[in-house]
Amino acid sequence: MPRRRSNRLITVKPCGNGRPAGPGGSTLDVEIEPDPLTGSCQWFCFQVRGEAGLTVRILNAGSSSYPAGWKSVVVWRRSGGGAWQLLPAGSEDGIVSFAHEKDGLASYALFPPLPQRRLDRLAERVAARADGAVDDAWPGDAPSTLLSLGDPAPSARQVWIVCGQHGSEHPALWFAEGFVGSLLRRRRLTPGTRFHVVPVANPGGMLKGHLRTNPQGQDPNRHWRPSDAGGCPEVATLLRAMENHGVDLLIDVHTDFEMECVYLDVLDEWMGTPAPLVAKRATIERGLARVSPDVAYGRRYPWRAPPRAELLQGMCAPAVETRFGAAAMTLELPIGRYRDASGEDGVWSPAHSLALGRAAAKVLLSE
Repeated sequence: MPRRRSNRLITVKPCGNGRPAGPGGSTLDVEIEPDPLTGSCQWFCFQVRGEAGLTVRILNAGSSSYPAGWKSVVVWRRSGGGAWQLLPAGSEDGIVSFAHEKDGLASYALFPPLPQRRLDRLAERVAARADGAVDDAWPGDAPSTLLSLGDPAPSARQVWIVCGQHGSEHPALWFAEGFVGSLLRRRRLTPGTRFHVVPVANPGGMLKGHLRTNPQGQDPNRHWRPSDAGGCPEVATLLRAMENHGVDLLIDVHTDFEMECVYLDVLDEWMGTPAPLVAKRATIERGLARVSPDVAYGRRYPWRAPPRAELLQGMCAPAVETRFGAAAMTLELPIGRYRDASGEDGVWSPAHSLALGRAAAKVLLSE
């Protein structure tokens, strides 16, 4: 008599967003929990307990926010306390599927989340530095952290790295760790620059496994216009901190689920960006292309039509450029399969994000 299978789905906390969608048996059907109000969904993280040979299927992949992204889908698996590993996966007719290969419990994710303990350790290391400061005054039940390092003089150049405005952007968190870790490895930073790094700008949304929104269903990167900023707690807090310290340069780090490369989303054509700010960004981009094998100078998002004025006003980098007169750029990281600077295919991993964060620190320290 065959053994009876007892398969069940257990949502991971934090940032778990899978829900059962089938009765069990040899196939476990799952749906990605959509964001409140907007219904956005794409990134996933959940646990499965079952016997080897179980097929896991994500049924609502075809109705996700970026369905074209599934053509290069990569799934990560973690069993027990081990490391995250790549797992073969397929996508057909709007369904993503992969095998639960071993008996017992395993976690699955579209990209490995950065563990909270690593963020905590990073903050402890910054706080221990004579030139470091940590600000945990963030809204909600899941406070974020502002990590500051470098010259504390009010006249110093103020450089901001903002990551994780969207809950799904775990590649950006690993970038932040690489960036801050590179600063910490230097016993003394060059005078004249103060770095402010926000590893997780939307911690509440990330804890809930949202793709884009905070717990209230707001997309922070659409609430930077002056009339909206006060109504989005994450953006309001960021703006208060920026006004307190000042902004001379901003890199807003995001993740793109369809473009299979690292690129800058540049909006000069519609922003009327002053030439000195264009030149400053070009210098940084060339620096990144020089030190990182994953950055090719000139890669851009292919806007098919001019962005609406309200969209430009609501996005972080354009709003910061307008409000502070600062050089501001949106840096997009891939997720899944990607092409490096030479056009070679690969898989974007936490190691790639860490390396790019270190490369960005090297470029900005050498300016």
